[in-house]
Amino acid sequence: MTVFKRKTYSFIDLIPGFESAVDAFLTDCANEHTMIHLQNMRRRCRLFLKCMQFWGRKRLDEITYDDIERYDKELSHLKKMSRIIEESTLHQFLKYLSDHRQVHIGRYIYMYLIELDCITKVEWLSNEDQKRIIAFKSIYNDFPADEFLEAGRELVREFIKKGYHRKYVEDFERVIRALYLFLDLNGLGYDSDLANIWLNSDAAKSIFHGKSLIVAKRVLNVFKDYSETGEVDFCKVYRRGISGLNELPDWCITPLLVFVSQRSKEKLDEKTVKNDIYSLLRFCRFMLRKGLKSYEELTGEVIHEFNIDDKHLSPEGKNACNLRVKRFLKFLYRKGIISSPGLHHALGTAAVSVETIVKILDEDEIESVRVFVESASTPLELRDSAIFLLGSDMGMRGSDIVTLKLSDIDWKNRCIRFNQNKTSRDAWLAMPTSVGNAIYRYLRYGRSRSSNSEYIFVSVHAPYERMSRCICYATINRILPERDVDGSGFHVTRKSFSSNRLKNGVKPILIADAIGHSGTESLTPYLSLDKDKMAECPLSLSVLHISFKGGF
Repeated sequence: MTVFKRKTYSFIDLIPGFESAVDAFLTDCANEHTMIHLQNMRRRCRLFLKCMQFWGRKRLDEITYDDIERYDKELSHLKKMSRIIEESTLHQFLKYLSDHRQVHIGRYIYMYLIELDCITKVEWLSNEDQKRIIAFKSIYNDFPADEFLEAGRELVREFIKKGYHRKYVEDFERVIRALYLFLDLNGLGYDSDLANIWLNSDAAKSIFHGKSLIVAKRVLNVFKDYSETGEVDFCKVYRRGISGLNELPDWCITPLLVFVSQRSKEKLDEKTVKNDIYSLLRFCRFMLRKGLKSYEELTGEVIHEFNIDDKHLSPEGKNACNLRVKRFLKFLYRKGIISSPGLHHALGTAAVSVETIVKILDEDEIESVRVFVESASTPLELRDSAIFLLGSDMGMRGSDIVTLKLSDIDWKNRCIRFNQNKTSRDAWLAMPTSVGNAIYRYLRYGRSRSSNSEYIFVSVHAPYERMSRCICYATINRILPERDVDGSGFHVTRKSFSSNRLKNGVKPILIADAIGHSGTESLTPYLSLDKDKMAECPLSLSVLHISFKGGF
């Protein structure tokens, strides 16, 4: 067994101020640990302060980041678990001291993040990121690191008040602490651009990755809004920007942005314009891989190669991408950037429009739904039941279900009145008993009483606000986990509603009115699913080559 020599400083006597600090700390936590544990904690804390004293520190507030880092290296001879125990005791001790304003709070955070291996420093960033930080260092002092930490703590308290789960709050605090330490270690103040440089660095991504990186990005977005407005929008969705545009050379990006600007002026919706950008970004990246240095170098052969190389999940997706690139090539010709007027013809069509078979729920799936609804008991199960039945028994769209308000339900007359998101038409639908019971059970036993939202369906966790239409897709996956039908999401409930009404002899015009359609044309595909009614349709006699002319 290897025996390590005792450190030189372990033999010195602690000065009274350091000794009293250890006594006060152990008294504060005496009820939380056994006597043996307290004795070990005393030994660790005294040894740490003896080392600080040996290095010339006479007051607790003289302890620096370098001191803590040096001392942590003093523990390098210990096994991993023993070292973690030492670090844990010291971070608790430093936290106690910082709470009593005897050491700077950063010292506690530093030891805590050393324990978690969550330290980042400027010198660990790429050369490019270091240059960006150094170049703008002088302007990052309007929001000092200590003020950032205090604002971050205030924001955390807001999340706690809202009822967020403890694990989420801990993850939130972890991001705040890590960024604060990065700022304080390097003499920086908070700035949203600087925070993004830090989070996108390889050093930070070694700490935050996967779901924790998604949480970290949201934390920085929420804090940015909070620091600017003083308010927290718990339900705000932060969309990711289109990455990769900044990587394109000027000759490539400039015409693309002009084209996109023109498309925006055509009053197109934001999603359409973004799809244009995504497709053209794929096209530009392909050109760069081929070594092109201008649009004039484009040839029919290059475009044909792009058509073969560019993969999509469906022919429809391929067609849509090709159409966007064709439109862009025509724009380039009109602007005189390319000289060939027919380059867009090099992009073909992957598939023509087809009429697909309508997919509905089968009898086994309907029985599974019935069993699920009857046995639902948890808040999530009760919410899923009500959402599913609104689709299957009333034919409502997912986008209308998630925007239903408490005031939309007329319990006395057993109906629901709402404005349809897609068509902007008012709908006034009778509410079946099955739907009414499911909604009542959810409101009575499933919906959080902490929610002040005007919407019926809210999240099962804080902040208990309205949900997006994505929950409808998640609902059908939870109720029918074994269902695996391509192209059949929550909308299958609406299709099943229409098909079943047709089978039961309901007039098409009434069904169209119930699901918010202006005509019955969209119901035609459902007729093919009604085998009984189709069997009543006779064949034309001309098909059998029978004519009434001259008799049989």
